[in-house]
Amino acid sequence: MERGALAAEFYIEDHAVLYGLLVKYARLEKGGEGREAAARATVRYGRERGLRMAMRCRADGRELSPNNYLDYGEWFDDRGWSDFRAASLRPFVLEAHSCGWKKSWGKYGLTEDGSLYCQIVDVELVRGFNPANEVLVDGVLTQGAKKCSFHFSGAAYEGEDDLAAAAARRTELRPRTVKDFLFHSGHVLSAFRGVYLLEFGLDKGGRILGQALADYGAVFGEVKLRALILESEQNYLLI
Repeated sequence: MERGALAAEFYIEDHAVLYGLLVKYARLEKGGEGREAAARATVRYGRERGLRMAMRCRADGRELSPNNYLDYGEWFDDRGWSDFRAASLRPFVLEAHSCGWKKSWGKYGLTEDGSLYCQIVDVELVRGFNPANEVLVDGVLTQGAKKCSFHFSGAAYEGEDDLAAAAARRTELRPRTVKDFLFHSGHVLSAFRGVYLLEFGLDKGGRILGQALADYGAVFGEVKLRALILESEQNYLLI
């Protein structure tokens, strides 16, 4: 099967379950030390994603501003698995009232392990894009809050027309900025593999990775597992 057809089979559930399993088996193998390594892998993943966004933004001759960070996001929920709403335009606050990642982790008993992603990734995405920018995450669904709130420091829209213009820009940019979930899942595996092997060594690190991938393959099938492993072997700092 060609990559394009395979990529269409990947979505938020693949990304979420893979992440949760990678955290789970590090925790089971190494306890608190494993969870701390998973946190560092999440930092790496987030910053690399943010850096790619910055590279595209700079290539377009635009500054690394908070508003431009929002324009250059790499994922788009075209299947409506999540419910994000603008709660304030000036300053800009985005709220998640439901989330495909939370639903996926809950379905497979991975909420506790998956919640590490929510605690870390958005802060590190912003930092990877521009260390001078900042987002405050106020409340996390996976930790019992009624909603996730993202307060983007310095980001603002003058009104609904300005917000609609930003949405139109993102739609125009999407063919170049948004990556499919095979790509994003491969990136998760790449980031975690690098951290686990370097910190735990080939045997223990490899065992953690192997257990997580075996479980992923049991859920999603060997074809998707092979595609995921192949996808993970690319350089994720290229655009």
